[in-house]
Amino acid sequence: MEIRGWFMISIFVAGVWSHCCPPKQFEVTEDIYAAVKTNGFVTITRGMQRVAYDVVGKRLAVHGVDYTKNITSDVIMDYKAGKEYVWANGVCRVLPIANFSESCVPEGAKLLDRTYMGQPPNEVPVNMYNFRKDTNDVYATVTEDCIPMEAHFSSEEKGYIEFIVYSNFSLGITNPSVFTPPDICVHHGQTLPHVTVQRRRGVALI
Repeated sequence: MEIRGWFMISIFVAGVWSHCCPPKQFEVTEDIYAAVKTNGFVTITRGMQRVAYDVVGKRLAVHGVDYTKNITSDVIMDYKAGKEYVWANGVCRVLPIANFSESCVPEGAKLLDRTYMGQPPNEVPVNMYNFRKDTNDVYATVTEDCIPMEAHFSSEEKGYIEFIVYSNFSLGITNPSVFTPPDICVHHGQTLPHVTVQRRRGVALI
């Protein structure tokens, strides 16, 4: 059996210095539209995912739904343990994971505009940035507290474009158990080398 879900975890990766960083622990919903060109063919993905982001524990948890293929999938990135758990349809794969990087708008980002979203008198002030990370061109809109509102990722070299709208933002982690891998990953995950994961990561969570 193969895992065929897409996990589009798009994050701003910065070093020590940065324009701004979001809160250390939060949950957010991502509404995602992505297109990837491979061998002359374009694959369009439409989905939504709920992300739990924890700088303190150095971990991420994602519950996603791919509306294009009608697949529900999950990911836990446990950077302290050095493991990433990916599962869907009762099948899990455990993968090694690199070092944790806090998600921030990098210091070299270009401020494009200071504007607002919504309607007065309830408008929300936002900043619009543009920056590059590796081969990725990123346009991001965040609040003055660096809470993500929307983002656009693209790469000519990799042949993809992705647009994300963020909503249902909440501080803290409502249920820490989202970072606990299921039994299928703990007992069987590493014994399933035939499980493949069709997954693309963006530049690191926002």
